[in-house]
Amino acid sequence: TFYNMADTYFVSLLDNTSITGAVGVVFSLMTVIQAFGFFFGHGSGNFISRALGSGSTDEAERMASVGFFGAMIAGACITVLGLIFLRPLAYLLGSTDTIYPYAKDYLAYILLGAPYMCASLVLNNQLRFQGNAVFAMIGLTSGAVLNCALDPLLILGLNMGIRGAAVATIVSQFVSFLLLWIGVARSDNLKIRLRNFKPNRHYLLAILNGGAPSLCRQGIASLASICLNRAAGGFGDYAITAMSVCARIM
Repeated sequence: TFYNMADTYFVSLLDNTSITGAVGVVFSLMTVIQAFGFFFGHGSGNFISRALGSGSTDEAERMASVGFFGAMIAGACITVLGLIFLRPLAYLLGSTDTIYPYAKDYLAYILLGAPYMCASLVLNNQLRFQGNAVFAMIGLTSGAVLNCALDPLLILGLNMGIRGAAVATIVSQFVSFLLLWIGVARSDNLKIRLRNFKPNRHYLLAILNGGAPSLCRQGIASLASICLNRAAGGFGDYAITAMSVCARIM
């Protein structure tokens, strides 16, 4: 939300209602990406916490890899499908004909960052479930702070407009991802190893049981936002933009 709030503020300085509305429209997709990150993060994190409590460190480490790489794959699927169906997706999210050109540009860049956006939330949740909440917070919020610095530079300084907002977001998210990855690699937390990525029925059911509530909660909130954007679209770009600004306040 903090990423999108910063983007909303700085693109609003361009004095173009449709551009500001585009950022609000695409936020619904960002919450979907977040929902899948929470799904794999909470699902694997719950299992990891119980496994560590019972002394099954090897099981916990295997689940950490299943959750992490599972989120990367899910994010990659969102990227591929989103780019293939970019135009219908933009309109599904609530774009109008005048918002669409800006939403398309913003959406394309956000989709490129979906794999590591999902994975960042998995690392964040796994760190917290291992009792390392402070580093998880630092890793996640550092990207949001960086985004606030990059937004004015790219949007206004380099005149990139809404593309600048999108680039600032995905670059900041990637930096956040790297910090979380370094935190996992250089600490005594569970290590993420590709050789441990061996998804089976046992692990997948555990992720489903632990992550489905988060996926449903976040997914329904995103669906509600999409419905509101589509309903407001009939009243013009100003209505969508006003709802976007109010949603950031909420």
